[in-house]
Amino acid sequence: MINEKFIVEKEVFTRKGKARIIKFLGKGKSGYSYLAEIEREKYVLKIMHYEPCPYYSFGDVNKVILEVGAYYKLRKFGFPLPQLFEFNTEENYLIKQYIEGKTAMDIIAENNISDTRIAQLFQMSKLAKINSINIDYFPNNFVINSDKLFYIDYEFNPYSIKWNLENWGIYYWANNVGMKEFLKCKNPLAINETEDSGIPIKDGLQSKVDDWMRKFGK
Repeated sequence: MINEKFIVEKEVFTRKGKARIIKFLGKGKSGYSYLAEIEREKYVLKIMHYEPCPYYSFGDVNKVILEVGAYYKLRKFGFPLPQLFEFNTEENYLIKQYIEGKTAMDIIAENNISDTRIAQLFQMSKLAKINSINIDYFPNNFVINSDKLFYIDYEFNPYSIKWNLENWGIYYWANNVGMKEFLKCKNPLAINETEDSGIPIKDGLQSKVDDWMRKFGK
């Protein structure tokens, strides 16, 4: 486990210049993300980790190489992404554009998710299906800036009905009560069926999901 206090106080030397890490942004399946400042400009510094995930495997490929390849493919497909500025496979990091705004997770927890944002999410889902992929629809992978939804992760996988928006991701977006509890206590059981499954709770959420499907799923 990376010591968060150590990282926040550390300066990382990159090709763009010395990156002063300002704060911890979050941890995903592949890495830790930090808000960093280089020459008075804000960026996201993502440092990869190799901690096991009980429901997902990256294989033996370097995670930096995986994310860089995914970035260029997703950009070609037309997804709204933060720009990739630099990567280093030896030092195991990426430097990405910092997009100001709240994560979708925060907006959901506030019970402030609008139809405009859900419509954009379904547009991304349609774009993913056209290109035979799934993106990671978990809400912490999205940021809202001026009412535009950005996919800030670069991860995607081959298309699977089990892991698409309608059968998997959308239930996280519908669960504002669970998401609020998850943000407060970090208890995965607030949003998942079991602690290590990565399968969202669906009970009590179907009506909201069905309404979104009628409006935006066609």
